[in-house]
Amino acid sequence: MRFFQLSALAIAAFAAAMTVKAPEANAVVYCVEGVYRAGCVVRPTVHGVARRTARRTARRVGRRSDMMLKHDILLLGRLDNGLGFYRFKYNGGDKTYVGVMAQEVQTVLPGAVLRGGDGYLRVFYDQVGVRFQSYHRWVQAGARVPAGTPVEP
Repeated sequence: MRFFQLSALAIAAFAAAMTVKAPEANAVVYCVEGVYRAGCVVRPTVHGVARRTARRTARRVGRRSDMMLKHDILLLGRLDNGLGFYRFKYNGGDKTYVGVMAQEVQTVLPGAVLRGGDGYLRVFYDQVGVRFQSYHRWVQAGARVPAGTPVEP
């Protein structure tokens, strides 16, 4: 009987940790053709245990690299395969990173991009031939634009 009581308590705690709040956000998407306002985009915000699990899963699946998640985007150069190599900050953060934009990768290497459960695009950086890292670490390593993975015609 005690086992069932503990199980019920564990299920109730898990359900409480899985609360989902859907905030509204206006997104501006920058791409080659111009600037598009994505209007009111609703993305679920997950708290608690599910959030930690989602982070672990995201590391195995790919890096969140959707343009809608970034700001202060600056083109640093081009990879040999034509993809842009950018410096950027994630929305809500101050730390600067270097990497690629998922929308561009999707046009050149579609197999290296996946849409996550949260609706944002993720990039498998190992398939692109680029290392995701902070801007500070990239500068310390010599600030060279990587070659990237060649694209087969």
